[in-house]
Amino acid sequence: MNYHERPTALQEQAYTEARQHFAEHLKQFRANCDAIHNIESNLPATANDASRAALQSSGRVIQTDDGTQWQHAVDLTKITSVCHRHTSSGLEFAVVECLPLKSGEMKDVLNSSHDASEVLQIFARDQRQVLNLWKNDVTAQIREHLEEKYPHQDMNIVVESFDIKLARDISRRESVAQNQSHGVRI
Repeated sequence: MNYHERPTALQEQAYTEARQHFAEHLKQFRANCDAIHNIESNLPATANDASRAALQSSGRVIQTDDGTQWQHAVDLTKITSVCHRHTSSGLEFAVVECLPLKSGEMKDVLNSSHDASEVLQIFARDQRQVLNLWKNDVTAQIREHLEEKYPHQDMNIVVESFDIKLARDISRRESVAQNQSHGVRI
């Protein structure tokens, strides 16, 4: 495909229609990219807050589904928090996910470490992988929608434009976070 070609009027119409049809998906995707970016850009401060909370032994107790008790330290998202607990090998941190379900709340440890920064870095890395999977899923849904709505029409340029936009949302936020993790430049 020649990406320097201008889209046809039908392709432009399809793009506008798909953008409206998937507006909520695209909005949620961007919000999640922003949330991960926020976590990455505030990682040192969040790790310090989690460590400070652990030293003060403050925070409500959260019992995960495996029976382990953790003390809440810092909220990361609506459903995830950094928690801590004292173990025989020292202080341990974890990212705990609390999913509200009809039958109650599922509480699960996503990752744990004796280093608050490491827990946050692992969480952010894993969430980026989820964003990439989500990007692929949204792109596939858009492709399927356009194939049904515009059969026998070449809508590859439309699908590619969504794929590129979603990838840019991820990479733009990722590159800012990577620049910040390399320290201060003088």
